Parts: sequence; structure tokens; C-alpha cells
Amino acid sequence: MEAQSPFLETLTFSAFAADIPILDGHVHVWPGMQPQALWALLERAGARQCNAVAITTPHGTLNVETLRFKKASGGRAYAFGALDYTPHYRGEAMDPEDLVAQAETLRTQGFDGIKMVEGKTAYYVGLPARFDSPFFAPFFAWMEREGFPLLLHVADPPRMWDPARVGLDPWSYAGPGYPTREEQYAEVERILARHPRLRLIVAHFMFLWDDLPAAARFLEAHPSVALDLTPGVEGYFLLSRDPGAAREFFLLYQDRLIYGTDMGAGPLLDREHALNPVREGALSWLVRATLETDWEVPVPPDLARLLPVAAGQCLRGLALPREVLEKVYSQNFQRWVSV
Repeated sequence: MEAQSPFLETLTFSAFAADIPILDGHVHVWPGMQPQALWALLERAGARQCNAVAITTPHGTLNVETLRFKKASGGRAYAFGALDYTPHYRGEAMDPEDLVAQAETLRTQGFDGIKMVEGKTAYYVGLPARFDSPFFAPFFAWMEREGFPLLLHVADPPRMWDPARVGLDPWSYAGPGYPTREEQYAEVERILARHPRLRLIVAHFMFLWDDLPAAARFLEAHPSVALDLTPGVEGYFLLSRDPGAAREFFLLYQDRLIYGTDMGAGPLLDREHALNPVREGALSWLVRATLETDWEVPVPPDLARLLPVAAGQCLRGLALPREVLEKVYSQNFQRWVSV
């Protein structure tokens, strides 16, 4: 969702509940950011607290920036740190215990959990080993034993494996060398079989927006797992295809869903561009309109051109009860990170 759509310029938050505490469980910092810029966006979207998550790259992490943001927040922010694989990317061997030592250090420094964006397929193929390999086994065992929360990105939207879409998305896994979504999901299942008390939040609804039965089976099988609701923008239009089923799912699993927006991901992923308040605010509006209202919002043509999956559709709200919103907006995250 980009600012080129005039529709996005019209979005406001005045129709949403102003008296429900909101904690955005999935926001990003970026190099050179000014904390007040992110807080201004969060507050406009109704969030009084947030969880800032660091990411890892072949060149290092954003742990310093993320922890600095937390410490400057006056108690309003949580922070999840990232693991550092730079020795591996320099061609050096890493010991499995290195990850345990990093996790211990992150906790001592004041982080509240760990974010692993490296489950994203584009990054996953560059890791020293697969998540269910002996290399990661001591790390996951430590995370389970210590009850330290993990926010894990797993795979990506199905369209990125479609050969017909090569060149249309920022990433494509249609060629050789990439695991399938099913292979990545199976790895997570094996990890949870070994570590059933792992305190896990899977980002972006595990990209199961169009397969609620699979999402239900996953949650039923793993009581220690929650799903965050961070867009994948297309996910909310997929939910809108059957809002009755989506509402039933959200009511049934109201204790296992966590509000998030990915705010800050724009300037993080594309450092050539400054923070775009319209685009970042649209993410929050999309989630809140879906959760709080009973609206049917036709997708205007200018937005459909930017987001083809939404062409000819309506965004349909689920009108969740207040007590459910209170859980999704803050209480579930706070419960998952409390030890």
C-alpha cells in the first residue's frame, strides 16, 4: 500500500475506539531514525505502547538502535533483539553455543525477547543451517527452558512461489534453491514437537490468511504459540472473502492473536526513501478497520492497481466485541512476554 493512491490520503482513525489500550506488537526501527517520528505515527493510530523488533542482516543487526529506542521510550516500549550471523557471512564457522550466548546477552542487555526475521525464505537460504538442524538445537532448547519469547517470521505469501509472478514482487522463490512453504512449515512443526513449551509468536499470521482450517490446526496442536496480525496487506482482503468464517476464527482464538502493523518497515527495507506517514498509517488503519468495524469498503481502482489481489473486492470488517479487542490489542502480547 503506497502513497500514490489518493484513497490512502483520506484514511482517518476518528471512527475507531479511543479508549482501548493498544500495544503494537510488531514495529521496526531503522538506521538514523528519530524516535519521535515513529511515536507520532503510533499515537495517531491509537497505540500507546509498542514492541520494537530488531532484524539481522549479513552486515550485522539493529540491536543497538532497537535497545536505544526502548530505553528512550519512558517505559512505553518493549524490544526484541536479533541474532548476529556475521561470522558465518565472513566464511567463519559458528558454534551452536554461540547463539545461546547471544540470547543470554540480549536478555541481560534488557531485551524482552528475540525476533527472527531469518525465517523469511529470502534470508533463510543464507543461514548456516536449517532451523530444525543440530546447529539451532541448543538455542531453541535454551529459549524453551528460559521462557524467553520468540517472534518468528516463517516463509512468505504463496504468490512468491508462483513462476508467473517472477519480477512482480520484491522476492521470488520460483527458481531452484529455495524450500517450499510446506517444507518450512514442517520444520517449525518439528521444532515445536521437540520444544512444546517454546514461547512462540509467529509473525504475519504465518501467511495462512487464506487457510483458516490450517491455522486452527496449528494453534490447536501447539498451545504455547500465538499468531500476530501484522499485514501482509493481502491477508486482510483474503479474510474479507469469508468474513463470517474469519470472525468465528477470531472469536475462537481470541487469546492467541496479537496486534501488529509492521510500522517502520518501509524506511527499513528501502533506505532510499524517507518515512511515508500515509503508507505507514494505512497499515494500522487496515488492521483496525477489519477488527473493529462492520464496514464494507470497496477497493478503489487506484488502490487495486497497486494491490491486484484486492481488485474488485471489499474490505469487510469483523466487528469484534470490546473484550476481544482488549485481548488482541494489548493483553495477549503482555501475557506472552511475561515470565
